[in-house]
Amino acid sequence: MQKKPYKILFEILSLFDKMQDKRIKFKNEKYKELSKQFVEFEEIKPYKLNHEDVMIIAVTWYKYIEKRNFYIDPLKILNKLYCNPVTQIKKLEKIISLLKKNVFYTSKKEVIVKKLGLINIKPEINFNAGSLLQNDIEFHRTFLNTLLGKKEKISHLNNKPYVDNKEFLDDWFLYVDKLNDFSSYSFSNRGMNNSMGESQAREYLEALNWRKRIDIRINLTKKEFPLLDLQEEYSLNEKELTIIVYLIKEELEGNNCDTDELMRLISIDVLDMYKNKEYIDDNSKLVQKGLIELSEGVFFLSRGTNVRTASDITRMIIMKTPVNDNERLNQILKNDDIFTLVEPTQNFEDLILQDEMKSTIKFSLNQYTENADKILTEWGLYNNCLKLAKNPLKKAEPGMLMLFYGAPGTGKTFAAGAIAQALGKKLLITDISRIQSKWVGDSEKNVRRVFSIFERIVHRVTNPPVLLLNEADQFLMNRSRSASSSVDKMMNSMQNLFLEAFENLNGILIATTNLRENLDEAFSRRFHLKLDFPMPDINEREKLWQLHLPNSIPGSDKIRIEELANEFGISGGQIKIIVRNACAEAASRKGAFQILMQRDLRKYCKLETISNFSKNQKVIGFGGRR
Repeated sequence: MQKKPYKILFEILSLFDKMQDKRIKFKNEKYKELSKQFVEFEEIKPYKLNHEDVMIIAVTWYKYIEKRNFYIDPLKILNKLYCNPVTQIKKLEKIISLLKKNVFYTSKKEVIVKKLGLINIKPEINFNAGSLLQNDIEFHRTFLNTLLGKKEKISHLNNKPYVDNKEFLDDWFLYVDKLNDFSSYSFSNRGMNNSMGESQAREYLEALNWRKRIDIRINLTKKEFPLLDLQEEYSLNEKELTIIVYLIKEELEGNNCDTDELMRLISIDVLDMYKNKEYIDDNSKLVQKGLIELSEGVFFLSRGTNVRTASDITRMIIMKTPVNDNERLNQILKNDDIFTLVEPTQNFEDLILQDEMKSTIKFSLNQYTENADKILTEWGLYNNCLKLAKNPLKKAEPGMLMLFYGAPGTGKTFAAGAIAQALGKKLLITDISRIQSKWVGDSEKNVRRVFSIFERIVHRVTNPPVLLLNEADQFLMNRSRSASSSVDKMMNSMQNLFLEAFENLNGILIATTNLRENLDEAFSRRFHLKLDFPMPDINEREKLWQLHLPNSIPGSDKIRIEELANEFGISGGQIKIIVRNACAEAASRKGAFQILMQRDLRKYCKLETISNFSKNQKVIGFGGRR
């Protein structure tokens, strides 16, 4: 049976008692052999002890076991080993070395925080000889258990991988809780390069030990957890990750959190707190990418701006990792009222456009599916235009921006659905009415939110949907050069956000607008393809009437389509509305008259023409069957 470490110490003490001359103790061959056995115990190796350390430990063990002295004067230990008092004082450094290795413990120590680089903070524990002359030492609890061959509960768990995401998050929540306990102390007691008091130091070191425990366990874990996916995806540093976890914990516990609270959590002193504001201001990565949301305090005396994580981020981190695209999309978009996700039913066969326009669209889609951006980058035509996916197993999603402009009802929205359907993608729709807000600053936040959510979708979904910005007139119009009113400033700010988002966008985006003449030149340059959807000519109108008058409508075979197409110069969207209104009237009749008639369609064609809005009207229909 293998010896326990403490038994070796007893053998050393027995040998020690037989030697009268203290000067020869460390040179004794038997002692060296026993000392070597002690330091080579697997559980002792991490302490990196030498022969002199072992002798000091052995003497302390004697006083601890034989004399029952739990708190020991360091000089009494050294007196057993060194004859000269001057040497004993010098050898206090050996005691300090063992204190730093957590072999011994004393309540009188200093914790000095050093800053390494911009974000890394390292605590240094300082012990000094003067303090040791006045205070006792004892065995560190962890080392004492090591001598006895016992494992502490925490140390035991440190050697186990995480079972699941809940266990992983529980450790993180405990860590930020401990950080929060430490943050309650005044900055004057925990300043940079200043020593901390005992209670502050204990709580800070406990928090850091818990963080170390997380790293140890995650290195043993083969499973992937959503929090780590998020960290990799956005290259989050330690402070950004801590902010995210703390906000989620507070939200789960039903607590609000403000910026002051967060700053105290991740800062070590007042100067650090000031610098750390960059992590949560409007230009920070966390805000720009939509990972956290800021809302201004309502009252003048409120402590600070309230902060929370984006709802889809919270769901992503606390729930199991989605296994397919539908689960990922549902997780990201759940309870989000800024988007509508649809499964497109439109197809190119039903899209009534000039053949040349349809060919142009199809050619553009071929560029996208073949990832022409990658080839053009290799040819040197683009300057790092293609962003690489964070996940090496996921192919980078190329960017394709299209602008469809023209009169209402000419098929712009229908074409977007046909494109999505041709690519086997869903259609993610938003428009100006959902983005603009009456509250100052909220419109800009909504713009960021649109693109940050779409960016997350592109990163996480194998086949991301097509993003449709419907009725994007106000987004894309000429910017005001001398913005004086708050509205002008807000619109300029929103447009700048759009320009930046377009520049960095991966995936397919289609914007529709009725007002080509007001399009800002800077926006025009951002689109890979710009198509003018004209009013349909007579041949196209005939096809549109045929499309919207299927054989399932009683009387449709008697309708003189050529006559309607020749007489009324209207769009496909208008034709769709006319057919619906005429069919509704026909359905309300009785008996043999419950069929669609030519006069029904002519009646509503005239009404539609008379009541038609100006060219600035909103879209009233689609270019084909939905």
